[in-house]
Amino acid sequence: MKQIILLLVMHCFAANIDIQISYIDAPLINIHWCSDTVLALTSKGSVYRSDDRGRQWTKMSEIFHRKALIQLEDSDERIGIVNNLVPSPVDKQLVLFTGTDQIAWISLDCGKSITAVNAGKQLREYQFHPIEKDWIIASAWKQCGSDELLAGTPCVSYKELLLSQDTGITWHSIATYVNQFTWGIKNKEMSKYTPKERILASFEPQGKGHQSISSWNMDYNLYYSDDFFQTRTLSVPAGSRFLLTESFLFVAKVTSQVTQEVSLYVSGTELGQYKYSVIDADSKLLEHSYSILDTSENQVFMVVNHLKPSSPLGVIYISDSTGTRYSRSLENVSRLENSAEFYRVQGLEGIYLANVYAEDQAKIYSNQVFESMEEGFYAQQNGFKDEDLKKYKQTRITFDKGGQWVPLKPPTVDADGKPINCNKCQLHLHLSQAFYQFAPIYTQTNSIGIIVATGSIGKYLSYRQDQVNTYLSRDGGLTWIEIKKGSYIYEISNHGGLIVMAKDQETTNQIVYSWNGGMEWTPFNILDQKAEIQNIITEPQNKGTRFIAYGAIQLESNGIKTEQGLLATIDLDELHQRNCIGQEKAGEIGSDYELWTPSGLVNPECLFGKKVTYMRKRREAACYNPEQLEKIISVTPCQCSSEDYECDLGFVMNNQQCIPINGTINIDPPAECDGYYTVSSGYRKIAGDICEGGVEHISMRFSCPNNKNWIMDWLVIGGILFALYWLYNNQEKVKEYFSRTEMREIPQTKQELLIQQIQQKQSKPQQQQQQQQSQYQPIDLEQNELQDQKFDEDLIEKDDDVQIEEEAAHELI
Repeated sequence: MKQIILLLVMHCFAANIDIQISYIDAPLINIHWCSDTVLALTSKGSVYRSDDRGRQWTKMSEIFHRKALIQLEDSDERIGIVNNLVPSPVDKQLVLFTGTDQIAWISLDCGKSITAVNAGKQLREYQFHPIEKDWIIASAWKQCGSDELLAGTPCVSYKELLLSQDTGITWHSIATYVNQFTWGIKNKEMSKYTPKERILASFEPQGKGHQSISSWNMDYNLYYSDDFFQTRTLSVPAGSRFLLTESFLFVAKVTSQVTQEVSLYVSGTELGQYKYSVIDADSKLLEHSYSILDTSENQVFMVVNHLKPSSPLGVIYISDSTGTRYSRSLENVSRLENSAEFYRVQGLEGIYLANVYAEDQAKIYSNQVFESMEEGFYAQQNGFKDEDLKKYKQTRITFDKGGQWVPLKPPTVDADGKPINCNKCQLHLHLSQAFYQFAPIYTQTNSIGIIVATGSIGKYLSYRQDQVNTYLSRDGGLTWIEIKKGSYIYEISNHGGLIVMAKDQETTNQIVYSWNGGMEWTPFNILDQKAEIQNIITEPQNKGTRFIAYGAIQLESNGIKTEQGLLATIDLDELHQRNCIGQEKAGEIGSDYELWTPSGLVNPECLFGKKVTYMRKRREAACYNPEQLEKIISVTPCQCSSEDYECDLGFVMNNQQCIPINGTINIDPPAECDGYYTVSSGYRKIAGDICEGGVEHISMRFSCPNNKNWIMDWLVIGGILFALYWLYNNQEKVKEYFSRTEMREIPQTKQELLIQQIQQKQSKPQQQQQQQQSQYQPIDLEQNELQDQKFDEDLIEKDDDVQIEEEAAHELI
């Protein structure tokens, strides 16, 4: 018989808000929406189910226990409890309930009916197949059994890979001594060129004895199989760990077991066959770990640890479109165990945030690490400790996909409308909950441009409760508003038109909501006594007015206080907020809608090489958006600016210019040179950027040494590189000279003409950008086509008595 949990219904008639409070046996650790049906899992392993979107809940523990007893052959065997919910990517009604012992449970109808499964061992790391509903792979540790111990026979422990093709009813082992595994496709599109049966796994092919799980182990090889490991293909020897995405397969190959160094290999996935290349990166320092941060926009963000294995410092690299060439994007990044404090803004291309450590403190820390290495490999480090760095954390944002990172501009007034007087202060945000339980940054694709986060204003990010406040951006992070004093947990719904929040650093019985982007807040009580609100969620589409706030509460019974879980279902539909009007006249007087175009730092109304115009609700319009809202009005390419480029391999950003990392440009021709080769100017266009015209950072093309007139090419490139180097180191002298000398008086030798052209290209966009923005001024090298054409002609001019073949001539591309 189903057990209906205690239900307390509260009606706030004055505000027309329907609130239903449910007390459960412990706080939630997982929740899953099937549609109108919701499943919730508590920290005590109890599953609750609601058929009406959270209004009433049924505890299912008795059903799970009874189903498990049917499967157990030995009455002494333990049933265990549910420890996770694993939904299928193919069918959201199909849910696997993993257990703490050898019993697991499967439901094909979101918990309406339950089937217990006895695999004979505790299964872990379940993975549903991306397109085959009934296929599942999982791992299990082979442990020493009581029979083996009594018989005194040798016993070994290792991890094996198991397969089920009947939705978890039966399982069989397909590999042993396994380190990592995954299905070989991510979606239906990949199955067009990769067999759907493919499985990737790293394991020891000759495993013996007890399996040791270490960070990097040279005994693991990466294999793949298209027949469930009846046969296998060696992919990367010593390939200890890997990551498969839709476009790339990354493999960390162990190069030293002693120093725990690894090299990263990458292959495309489009052909179903793997052809690896070692990543070509700027740095050849010790590399102890790689973490892939993002691959969502045809490029790869990766954080690399170049110091000791446990170092909190990392370097973010950004790839080109092939995923093989990486250049430095951001130094001194705050590393986490398998990631970094790094965040991609949902719904807008090219905008990312990251937390870094202040440069001076990071340098002190790095020097101490290197000094300790000289005394002995990773000797005890004295002085600056890892935890000391946390006091010096700062937030950076990029609008050009890692090309340039800048601080956040703080708001000018606080949530009470009072001026914020702080000289040279910046806004810093909590991007992760890994250190403290402040709410992390939050965006969603249905609320274009809106970011909500907790943080502080000052020189560094604060973790003091009295200094952390809640902030909002409506333009993708370009400007910020303080919307509430203190730290809040939040949820956004109705296409960004409705925000619901609650205090999360202290107990509360109050929820607040706003229909106008935090300009005004309406509070209401959900309880008579205070509780700890851990999170607020809404339906996956984030369009409606129903929310679930959950947390923990101390309840007293017969003089004894116990902690119980809290589920508060809040329905704001009865507020009957007026419907928004004027979609067809967005931007005009009388319409609740505006036309908004995201902007970067350099090129107004352009982001990622294009001008995208969105329609969205005005901030001050307190109205209700329809569920279906057409957002994108138009998309047009922009003229290229410096914001559309990033530093190429071998270059690093310095004072808004890409300069060679080692001070010189490598001009050696490649080992295999056929006809011509190119030398980068230090810039490359960001992958996926569609800008046209404007700034063009050209590369030089030269004849290979076996071509005629290659000597002339080398003389030309040498002169150009010398001119660039001299100009960079004598910028003030050049500016002073040009200010005192008329351009027409400068002798027009070829080398001096080159310097003049470079100076003109640098000065013109600088003047334009100074007018556009005072905070940040990257240099924009725009070109004049007629000047370039004449410059090209002058540059390749030869003596009349020298015959030059056209195909061997120097040319710019």
